[in-house]
Amino acid sequence: MRPDVAFALPALAGGGVERVYLDLARAMVKEGLRVDFVLAKAEGPLVAQLPEEVRLLDLNVPRRLRLLRAYTPLRNYLAQARPRVVLPVWGYLDWIPLQAAWQTGTPFIWVLHNPPAYLNDVPNPFKRRTALWIARQALRRAVGHPLGRVGAVSRGVARAFARFAGVSEEAIRVLPNPLDVDRVRRLAQESVPLPGVPYFLALGRLHPQKGYPFLLEAFSILAKRHSDVRLLVLGEGPERPRLEDLARTLGLTDRVAFLGFMVNPYPYLRGAKALVMASLYEGLPTVVLEALALRVPVVATEAEGGLLEALGDGRFGIVTPRSPQALAHAMERVLSDGFAWDETALKDHLNQHSPEAALRSYMSVLEEIWR
Repeated sequence: MRPDVAFALPALAGGGVERVYLDLARAMVKEGLRVDFVLAKAEGPLVAQLPEEVRLLDLNVPRRLRLLRAYTPLRNYLAQARPRVVLPVWGYLDWIPLQAAWQTGTPFIWVLHNPPAYLNDVPNPFKRRTALWIARQALRRAVGHPLGRVGAVSRGVARAFARFAGVSEEAIRVLPNPLDVDRVRRLAQESVPLPGVPYFLALGRLHPQKGYPFLLEAFSILAKRHSDVRLLVLGEGPERPRLEDLARTLGLTDRVAFLGFMVNPYPYLRGAKALVMASLYEGLPTVVLEALALRVPVVATEAEGGLLEALGDGRFGIVTPRSPQALAHAMERVLSDGFAWDETALKDHLNQHSPEAALRSYMSVLEEIWR
């Protein structure tokens, strides 16, 4: 049977984007839509969380040059299955599934999950320049394409990409990430071993984007003033050895615990004094919304993209200048005084990101495409 929506991803790793699309898929299934997940390789810790109503397509592409080599099998899938719309999520190579969609005449929604600063993380200078050029050209073509729409997870991301590509900001629709508050709260009740002392939590992949060296420097300032406080870091990634070395250099070996990736991080989040972030950029950090759902304060440094929007333009958290001293001071403030918010305003803010609200945003775009 012809699928209504096909999500095209490299795999189902443990990142925020993958979690977002799993939540969106659950909402779509409840709405009666037929949903496919098309993966370059059916691997990753979140594969087990696919709803049983969702059909999984494994393109089984070998690891070497996987994203490039996935083009032909993805194009073949689109030509044969003829989904009514495809949502590609391919990192800095989104143009690969977009080309497959354009070649097969498949309608698409291309959602931008980070500001264009993420393209600067491509390590090879030639590949970085190529990625920047391709992204600019792909966006210019996509915003005027008759078969699709371009979206962004926050107005900040839409604004940054509009400037980057020289397109109208109004041509990029804001499609907010869904947040299943009840599910987060239910999972947060799981029993896990927690420190018997106050702790802050950092949650996310160990990648330069997340600013962990900066965060460790700020925590080292706090740790000198408070002997009992700890920092838990949940996440995995290529930066782990360097970050562990830095923690040793700063004398934080007994104060910082790198716990790796957790399929269910919410019990750790629920018990934290605050979620702390030092990212250079964020699209719309779902973990911030999850912390607010658990009534956990958020302390963060200024970042390009949608961080402020996730915090209700700063009403529901503390956002500091990008200074280790300022971040340490904000952490100390929460440690001693906590953080107060307007409960009614916070509920309204979270309701704007409910699966139902997110689905309404997507459905309005899908109905335009399917008209």
